[in-house]
Amino acid sequence: MSEDYGVPDMRTQMEIKRTIVQRKLSEVLPVAMRTHSIDMWIVIDRENNEDPLHDEVGGRYSGVRGAYIFFDRGEEGVEKIFVGSHEEPSTAIPPHAYDTLTYYGYSREGLTPIIRDIVHERQPQTIGINQSSTLPEADGLTAGLRDFLEEALGPEYADRFVSAELLVRDFRLAKLPEETEVFTDLVVWTDRWMKEGFAMVEPGQTTAADLFWWMEQRSREVRLETGASGSNVARIVREGEQLPLASDHPVEPGDIIGIDSGLRYLGYETDFKRTAYVLRPGETEPPASIQDAWQTTLAMADVYIEEMVPGRLGHEVWAAIVDQAQERGYQVVGPDAGGVAATDTRLEIGVYGHSVGNNSHDIGARVAEDLPFAYGERVRFPLVEGEFVAVEFHLSTPIPEWDGRTWYSRFEENARQGAQTVEWLIPRQEALILIRTTGGLASGP
Repeated sequence: MSEDYGVPDMRTQMEIKRTIVQRKLSEVLPVAMRTHSIDMWIVIDRENNEDPLHDEVGGRYSGVRGAYIFFDRGEEGVEKIFVGSHEEPSTAIPPHAYDTLTYYGYSREGLTPIIRDIVHERQPQTIGINQSSTLPEADGLTAGLRDFLEEALGPEYADRFVSAELLVRDFRLAKLPEETEVFTDLVVWTDRWMKEGFAMVEPGQTTAADLFWWMEQRSREVRLETGASGSNVARIVREGEQLPLASDHPVEPGDIIGIDSGLRYLGYETDFKRTAYVLRPGETEPPASIQDAWQTTLAMADVYIEEMVPGRLGHEVWAAIVDQAQERGYQVVGPDAGGVAATDTRLEIGVYGHSVGNNSHDIGARVAEDLPFAYGERVRFPLVEGEFVAVEFHLSTPIPEWDGRTWYSRFEENARQGAQTVEWLIPRQEALILIRTTGGLASGP
């Protein structure tokens, strides 16, 4: 399969990325800093251990130590200062996005006197640093680099350190139109990639592991990368039995195949699911019980998105969804990520929605149960208009032909949080994708 997805060449990609970084640093960052009363924000990292925000502030090569310093000058705007050991080429972002560029090379004192002078001259009252117990994206400052900052700036300024976690959250969640365009393209490509994966399945021959490796290879062919959240996951459900992830079991007629995956491009990452049914000989559509279970899943998705209103807290949305599910007779369970999903006859629902965009599991609100070890404070974050979200849950529905054993129908779609509810970036999966007994797609949404 040689068809190209139309992914831009590297030069065009850099131009897109540069525009996004310039606009976010100039337009979004000042609002985030002032909202959370942070006078100066320091992002500092070094080669082979970059901060999670490295790309979003325009980083390229960290070198010995690289510092991205932002100082709020009030009406004059946020001053953007880059200090690094190595000169940045004109093709990189800092020469276009920063007011001041300073290079210190390989010197005995290195960054220390430069960053000390920058901070002492500006006398910020609060200095945001990337340390957080809740947000891994805002927890990039290593213990060693914090020690370096404290020693370089002295105790007076070290006492002014505050967590920049909410600044980082707001900076990342506020999406520009250019970001929505990039992410929508990526959703389109991801949907196409998953359907191509189903199309290569030959029942009786292709295993879930084959599907996994085919999709890994295909992503490279079209100049994309698979996402970080478990790469791509292919699972076969056979008459209620969930076979191991990416197993060596050949796909058989009557199987249900689920793909849970995403692609990465320009610092953005998708995360959603597609589900297919393998037709048995003589079948032109799935059994009515399986179709009904999928339609029930879609109906619950409608319930879910009705609760997705900007300003509502993640756990409030979760509670409203599961209350309605319980009224319909469903028992509430958590994610089955640990491999503990049971095959039984109970009606179950698990709701675990999240933000998506720069990572598959991103920095915004979690529509989930309050599990402090897993989610920290994210269940108490509000939904934000314009952010990208993953509407994610599963239903466990008994299938009569399987002696009442259940099918875990898994729903996940990426969307934009609108002013009233979510807005699908592409049409959601309305019907099961059908794989012919002889291989290839019979039909698909």
